[in-house]
Amino acid sequence: MTRLNAPNCRQRISVSNIHELPPSTIINSVIDMVEEQERHPDDKTCHGCEENSSTNRCVDCAMDLCTTCTKVHSKMPVSRHHRIMTIEELEKAKLRDKSIALASVCCTSHQDKLTELYCEQCQVAICHLCLRSKHKGHAIIDVEGAADRFCKMATDHIKLLKAKQSEVKQSKISATKLTEDLEKQHLQRKQQIKKHSRETIEKLTKIIKQEESSHLTKLKTDYDKMNEEINRQMHQYETTEELLTSTITFINNLLQYSSATQLMKTSKETTNQLKSMMSLDTTWNDKNRSLPQFYPGDITLQGMLGTFQTTEVDYVSHSYQQTQESSHVTNTPMKLEKIIGGEGTAPEMFDVPLGVSINTCGDIVVADNRNERVQIIDIYGTQKSKLKFTGYSKPVRPIDVAVSVDNTYFITDGSWVGNEGNNQVIVCNQYGKVMCFGGKELQDPCGIAINHNNGIVYVVDSDAHCIRLYEKAGFKYIKSVGSEGQGSCQFEYPMFIAINSKGCIIVSDAGNGRIQVFTSDGLFMFAFSGHPNDKFDWPCGIATDKNDNIHVCDSNNHRVQLFNSKGEFITNIASGRRVLYGPTGIAITDDGKLVVTDRSDCIKIFPSGMMIVNQIK
Repeated sequence: MTRLNAPNCRQRISVSNIHELPPSTIINSVIDMVEEQERHPDDKTCHGCEENSSTNRCVDCAMDLCTTCTKVHSKMPVSRHHRIMTIEELEKAKLRDKSIALASVCCTSHQDKLTELYCEQCQVAICHLCLRSKHKGHAIIDVEGAADRFCKMATDHIKLLKAKQSEVKQSKISATKLTEDLEKQHLQRKQQIKKHSRETIEKLTKIIKQEESSHLTKLKTDYDKMNEEINRQMHQYETTEELLTSTITFINNLLQYSSATQLMKTSKETTNQLKSMMSLDTTWNDKNRSLPQFYPGDITLQGMLGTFQTTEVDYVSHSYQQTQESSHVTNTPMKLEKIIGGEGTAPEMFDVPLGVSINTCGDIVVADNRNERVQIIDIYGTQKSKLKFTGYSKPVRPIDVAVSVDNTYFITDGSWVGNEGNNQVIVCNQYGKVMCFGGKELQDPCGIAINHNNGIVYVVDSDAHCIRLYEKAGFKYIKSVGSEGQGSCQFEYPMFIAINSKGCIIVSDAGNGRIQVFTSDGLFMFAFSGHPNDKFDWPCGIATDKNDNIHVCDSNNHRVQLFNSKGEFITNIASGRRVLYGPTGIAITDDGKLVVTDRSDCIKIFPSGMMIVNQIK
């Protein structure tokens, strides 16, 4: 036995095979309607005797009857109350109501009874006998009234369905138009991407070709210069060789063919000639006789070819992005490990400490600006030595310090808040030997950094709004990078500079409130301006750690912020005047501690920035 739900009334029915399923009144009514419509109009045969022509129709049975069968049908108890109409009456009635030609529906429970009532509770048409049994006490109405109410409801729904039909037609038109628009947009975007990609490739190729041309030109210049020198010396050797040959021949003849008197008569002159020939330089000096070695560099591309962005903002995704962003901006409270110094002139005291660096011994090297010195202090805060400079037209005003691998100090001597320096770079090695360079080019040197891979010293020339490049060996001026402005590779009072492990130049563009990143040759890569909702205000000192994360002294916001190598914000290392007041310079020790110079004339030491990153993760 299987229990099923009837498709229309949804009543549960138990059946053992398909033949036990009750008839569907809807399907049977549709079949009757189709059969009546398909019936040929000339078919007038009586449905009773199937011999005589029909003259009447029983509306309730939907049977055509002849005169004889009509009399019999009217006398039978089952059908004596049926409505019988002549064919002419029927045709007239069908003009008013086509359903009159359909057979009346008999009760499913009492096959010989017509359904004249409707049970609203069970939602089924019933006969009068059903009223006394299964539907006793239910809300019963006349089937005609129920049909009228149903027709009204169906008519109202048909109106709504027609409106939806019009709506779906319009939607189909809109969808078709959208398909056409999407095809056009796809073609436009495709062409746009290809065009931009082609232009970018051409731009990059042009930049590389320019650099190639520059390298080849320098190589050719060096080659021609050295070749010219060699040819000059070759000519000198040829002259010397001829002179030596003639001298040797002359003296041999003199010795062979002269008498003792003649020989001694010319001995003095001959001796002088021999001494002169012996003093000639005949040794080939191959020192510095090779062309400069070319070291291939890595070209690192930053940024993307482009991004896709929808014109409408999806609320859910926007909220998710805000959630992600807020969770990404972590303000982990950081413990201040140590404060070194305070205002004063004594050892380990400062008067406007600015740039700071770490030497090869792990000591802290601080540009003590108004004290006109550089202090070298160990990590515990004890002064190990100091560098003082005299004999210059103006007092030396140290602003920043870079330390080479051989512990040579490169110190910028410029102007800071009204205290004028000598606008130069002072080089002081560990033995106390002092040299200077940059006096011809530098207007106001500030930050300084050394790229040990390519042997270039980078000096920030703040008032000139550019970066100056010098050779580390010999201090020869190479070129300047940048100019005044707000665009890429333009500056408004750049301050400090750092070099990451890939040789990229990272510059604090203070006046424009941003950090700019360049290749080692000064080609612009990207820039960033702090957290999207919290921009830099006069960024100063910069330092990179072993993972090339970038630490920025956001001076006027009194904080140090941490970014990854792409300039994406990670967290605040330290923030607030109680912790930092106008941080200016920053350096990272070998074990990752942060050393920061503070406007309150001291040095502050914080835990490793990488420890913070690990806490966030």
